[in-house]
Amino acid sequence: MTVATSDDSVQTWTLSRLLITASRLVEHHIAEELRPYNLTHASFGVLALVSRGPVSQRHLAHATRVEEQTISKTVDRLERMGMVTREKDPDDRRRFLVTMTDVGRHAFRQATRHDHAEQALAGLPEAEQLRSALATLIEAMGGEEYVPAVEPET
Repeated sequence: MTVATSDDSVQTWTLSRLLITASRLVEHHIAEELRPYNLTHASFGVLALVSRGPVSQRHLAHATRVEEQTISKTVDRLERMGMVTREKDPDDRRRFLVTMTDVGRHAFRQATRHDHAEQALAGLPEAEQLRSALATLIEAMGGEEYVPAVEPET
């Protein structure tokens, strides 16, 4: 495999390139951290969304910016592992509600004990500025409820 190299310093990259690269690096790191809990980035996102109570599959798909068929596969996997249940919505029998089980709650709690990205930034004097800038960017782009649910290619 040939790896492209460049003489340009990271400091000269466009903001888009910086954000995409940082995001991918963090995603891969988090994927490694989730593996011992049998979670993927996608399944972790679903658990985060259902951690406060039952959520419809349609809302999960909308919040994660994927098609309902895609979120259904993630929910299927979590259901097979006993981390969520899926039941018909009593108010609308066409919809399913996804609820976290005790097994899912335990896995989610274990996976969220440490924020590894937070630890990586702990020694940087700019950490709080970065946090604030990212929060502002997410809010400006309407992503407060967004949880990525598609796994990066490895």
